[in-house]
Amino acid sequence: MPSKATTRCALVEEIRHIREGFEMADRKAPGALQVITTPDYEAMVIGAHPDDNDFGAGATSALWAKQGKKVVWVVMTDGAEGSEVPSLIDTDLMHEREQEQRKACEVYGVQVVEFLRFPDGHLTNSEAARKAVARLIRKYRPRVIFTHDPSEHILAPDPDEKPNETAYLNHPDHRATGNIVLDAIFPAVGNPRSYRELLAEGLPPYRVHELYLFFTSKENTYVEVSKTIDLKAKGLRCHVTQFGPETDMLDRVRHWGEETAKEAKEKKGLELKSAEAFRRVKLYVPEKPEQEVEKQEAEVEA
Repeated sequence: MPSKATTRCALVEEIRHIREGFEMADRKAPGALQVITTPDYEAMVIGAHPDDNDFGAGATSALWAKQGKKVVWVVMTDGAEGSEVPSLIDTDLMHEREQEQRKACEVYGVQVVEFLRFPDGHLTNSEAARKAVARLIRKYRPRVIFTHDPSEHILAPDPDEKPNETAYLNHPDHRATGNIVLDAIFPAVGNPRSYRELLAEGLPPYRVHELYLFFTSKENTYVEVSKTIDLKAKGLRCHVTQFGPETDMLDRVRHWGEETAKEAKEKKGLELKSAEAFRRVKLYVPEKPEQEVEKQEAEVEA
């Protein structure tokens, strides 16, 4: 008898095939709006707080920027709870942390950073948050979106295997960000009838190609970042309010990269020096040009 997991996977696969086999009945009707599938930016990285994007995808962002790819970062909250001093003025801390994030983006070569300034520590999957994210995705049209894996709640080692290590309870803003982004991508970003006021802003519907989820235990993709891992450490050092001016991040960040590379070899047989890990999800595969398809068919027949 098949397991529940097997049955669920089969059902998901069946639904996917059904969706791929049919188009909306009025897609070619008068007034129907075509969904854009051609990206402008290569990547958009969406994190909950200043420094989350650095930890999650700093080295990959720097690598892709060095390759000439356009990368935009988005920070969901104002970062105003990122301190243990209750008397600090929220707006002062917010501006300081935003400036730190801008400096880090300069280190990585990230071209644009957007701050949405939702309240730190109180982020919810609200209509306002989904709309704000949908607006930015339509504006920049990234091929790939990096964000938090919303399914991760408790990241904990086996206490018997590692008795001296503690668990990490994933920040609620991290989980909220992941859910906001996923719920914005589908259906809102690609639906011509979702947030129709965005059309008046010149922001038509767009189809995101891939997701790369970070802070996940379900990694299936590893990016070789040995050429930019030191930039990740340098970028993290810009966040002085979080780590202090004297903190040396280099050894720690290099160690993380090396450990992730070891994991890539164990799981995928990859020979990497330093890596960042993601849960990669494909959402749209562009059709190949007709000439390329004909060439491949000819090669197969030959």
